[in-house]
Amino acid sequence: MLRNRQTYTDIFNRRSLILGLGQVGLLGLLAGRLQYLQIAQGDKYVTLAEDNRVNIEPLASPRGRLLDRAGRVLARDDQSFQIILIPEQVESIDHALDQISKIVPVSAALRRDVLRRVKRARRFQPITVVDNVDWNSFARASLNEPLLDGIVATVGDKRIYPEGPAVAHYIGYVGREGKRDERARAYPFSGRSGLEKLYEEQLKGRPGDRRVEVNVMGRTIRELERNKGTPGENVVLALDRDVQQVAYDALNGRSGSVVMVDCVTGEIYCLVSAPSFDPNAMAVGIDNQTWQTLTEDEKKPLMNKALAGLYAPGSTFKMIVALAALQAGVATPATRRQCTGHYEFGDRRFHCWEKDGHGWLDMEQAIAHSCDVYFYDLALQTGIDAIHDMAKKFGFGEALGLGLEGEKKGVMPNRDWKRANFDTRWEPGETLITGIGQGYILTSPAQLALMVARIASGHKVIPQLKRASQDVTFEPLDIPEEHLAVVRRGMNAVMNVAGGTAFGSRINVKGRKMAGKTGTVQVRRISEAERLAGVVDNADLPWRLRDHALFVGYAPIEAPRYAISAVVEHGGSGSRAAAPVAKTVMAFAMGQMDQWLGTQEDNA
Repeated sequence: MLRNRQTYTDIFNRRSLILGLGQVGLLGLLAGRLQYLQIAQGDKYVTLAEDNRVNIEPLASPRGRLLDRAGRVLARDDQSFQIILIPEQVESIDHALDQISKIVPVSAALRRDVLRRVKRARRFQPITVVDNVDWNSFARASLNEPLLDGIVATVGDKRIYPEGPAVAHYIGYVGREGKRDERARAYPFSGRSGLEKLYEEQLKGRPGDRRVEVNVMGRTIRELERNKGTPGENVVLALDRDVQQVAYDALNGRSGSVVMVDCVTGEIYCLVSAPSFDPNAMAVGIDNQTWQTLTEDEKKPLMNKALAGLYAPGSTFKMIVALAALQAGVATPATRRQCTGHYEFGDRRFHCWEKDGHGWLDMEQAIAHSCDVYFYDLALQTGIDAIHDMAKKFGFGEALGLGLEGEKKGVMPNRDWKRANFDTRWEPGETLITGIGQGYILTSPAQLALMVARIASGHKVIPQLKRASQDVTFEPLDIPEEHLAVVRRGMNAVMNVAGGTAFGSRINVKGRKMAGKTGTVQVRRISEAERLAGVVDNADLPWRLRDHALFVGYAPIEAPRYAISAVVEHGGSGSRAAAPVAKTVMAFAMGQMDQWLGTQEDNA
């Protein structure tokens, strides 16, 4: 009996010991956890507790400016006059909107949007009703503010573009952030297109912040601390504001584009697309009707035609064909052909633009007079692959590498391209029409300007968006200088020898002249019956059926500096529509030349 009692006692003691050790262990774990939370993680929980009464709110910093090569402002921040309402301070949102509508128009769509935003926000949070109001409306709202409970006139920020539509496609525009989150407060607007979008990281800067004390409802009680952010960087562009404006005005509302590139540095002096739009309106938001008008316009004002517009290059491509023929050894500068006004090939007749023909011509004369027959024959002798390879050296079928969205690289066809895209062989007749820059070949105005810059300089010029330094150099083209000299002489004759297709648009600025090449591109097929009856004049055709007008050129001839391309959509004739545009722009640029070069030397 005693033995059993001792056994039970031993069991109880062991169990008590185990239970006690367990309790000690648990207390140790609890103590360790408390130590970890209070000491190791103390700062973290202090911060979390502080966040229950202190909010950190981001503060937007000024956005950097976009400047032209002379430091003139193309895009900057400015004040925006706003009318806001504070829901908790108004008896009725509808009544408040009625009061605001007596100062500025409040559309039904805006009213619905405000009501929607009020439902999502806290009652004490201000709601922007109208942004970017005019000064008179802002003054009226400010004057009547004591009588308008919960309605406040205030000042915010906006992005403005002093040059307006002239720079819209190149500079682009910003848009306000739609979400009311931390990013929207730190960066109220961001680049949506053009250089505003391309240089977003440089322009937007680094936001600041402020620490504010709030109550349990999130209402701000007082500001505790404010830290300034870092303003965005200014970006100095190669573009010249005045040349851009002159080019835009020279198009005079017609649909088209003008691009000017420096033959030495690759700097883009102007990149114009017309018709255009107002980037100031886009930055603050446009209504649906205005947007619909822009998108449905047949002249496509929203398209950047300089980079996204694709056209057959027409006769501006003849210099490439000439260089390919010289490189292939199938022709020399002295090679002569007779133009009778048409070219027989198989059972088809291919016509020259000069109905009665040009007679006997050598290569330079064929470029000067833009003889189609000469280049039909030259292309057939050279072959499409050799023409393709030469065109690639001048940027055809390749993106410019600017980084701007929407750019199209165009098409430079050859046998492999035809097989890959149509699963059929290349036909000799397709080589023939490629010889005059028609058929499958497509290029942009920017590519045409680059082509001329490379012809003029003999170097692989690469276009530059930003102001370049004086030590910019480009590698030479793998083309004999004597071959380039042939096409340059032909382009000189186009402009400066009587009978040249652009003789009427020649310039002479302090002895400096321009060389160039015209191009007229058909957008419809002319039947044999129409030729017999008389080809309908462009002026008598609907706008969409008229020929495109093109021109490319460079100046000064003796020391090439500026290359230009001009395209007038459905302009009818390169010599009558596009060449005068280029003449106006180039003459202005040449007048600025001494000033520009002097500035570059000063900054070197």
